[in-house]
Amino acid sequence: MITSDENSFKLQRTSSLKERDVRHVRIDDVKYLYEIFEFKEEIGHGTFGIVVSAIEKQTNAQYAIKIVNKYSAGAAKLKETQREIKILKSVLHPNIILLEKVFESTKKIYMVFERCRETLFCKYNLFKPFTEKISRKIMRQLVGAVYYLHKHDIVHRDIKMENILLADNIDDPSDEYFIKLTDFGLSIIKSGYGIQSMLSDRVGTIIYMSPEILRSRTYSELCDVWAIGVILFMLLFGRYPFYAKNDEHLVQKICDTEPEYSVSQVNSDCIDLLKSTLLKDPVKRITALEILKHPWLVDNKMKSRKDETIIDYMKKWRSEMMLPGEESDWISAILDINVPEISTLHSPTNINGRVSQTSIGFLSQYSNLTSAVSSIAKPPSVFTLTKDQPKEK
Repeated sequence: MITSDENSFKLQRTSSLKERDVRHVRIDDVKYLYEIFEFKEEIGHGTFGIVVSAIEKQTNAQYAIKIVNKYSAGAAKLKETQREIKILKSVLHPNIILLEKVFESTKKIYMVFERCRETLFCKYNLFKPFTEKISRKIMRQLVGAVYYLHKHDIVHRDIKMENILLADNIDDPSDEYFIKLTDFGLSIIKSGYGIQSMLSDRVGTIIYMSPEILRSRTYSELCDVWAIGVILFMLLFGRYPFYAKNDEHLVQKICDTEPEYSVSQVNSDCIDLLKSTLLKDPVKRITALEILKHPWLVDNKMKSRKDETIIDYMKKWRSEMMLPGEESDWISAILDINVPEISTLHSPTNINGRVSQTSIGFLSQYSNLTSAVSSIAKPPSVFTLTKDQPKEK
């Protein structure tokens, strides 16, 4: 982890999410839980705990309960669990697993989650490769969830098929691919700004880890975008983008080689998106927000970024262009443009201080407009700096 010198000044972020009203009950006797729940079969396990199916006796509602043994987990893992609980108490998104309750004794922590059916990885092994239609449906949900996390300064750091669950969609019972992103044990809330917010600990599952992490360099939330690209590649082609018989060779392939794209199997927009997510250089890698706007994900109904006009950029970054103390932005004031309210966009500068391709385009086109408007108004500053390897079947 990046730490700061005690004598140095460091700006701290304030979380934009508030904790939900999630019950966290301290218990003296585990018998209390057996009075509430009927514990069923084990549905998952890890080094420090298990996940069991359970039914709440009073309501007959089904849950999945993750049980963490405090003593076998140790101090480091216990800290991760507490951080996971803090994050899950705050997030609320249809495609992120819902933490319902937490019970804690002196020996164990019981995290009560909504019940899902199976992992995407199980479905993938049965039906790979998936069609573009199904892959697009899954990607829209996954990227939407990841963008929501990144917007609130949360980096998942362990996005993989095994951590994507398939759940029942109450709005569409026939939906077989309604997903929930789960397992926030390695997730972290970023602190600081610019370079101070960069991460450094080497965590994740190798086959999904980005080159910058594998090379032990500092990294940002764009490591999650790399993992999204790996999953998309697997969905479409039914194989890993990188494969080797041991971890050492796998790391070398991820860092130094390019995947083999079967261009005859998918359309060109899809290949473009894949290549944009699997760029070795995170400075050039696409962001979650940009993925949501990519022609393949919106089914070619939205023009690409290179076709956008100066007016499009003005509208897009309206929230970054407000005049101090004014209700209208400086572009609308100058050009009398009717700009719709957009409340979900971030600054176009990414966390590692890079300027996105969109903002580069804006700057180049804005330079042609400067002389025309400089005599009317001077715009404020727009930009701020802001383990195991699976076996191939």
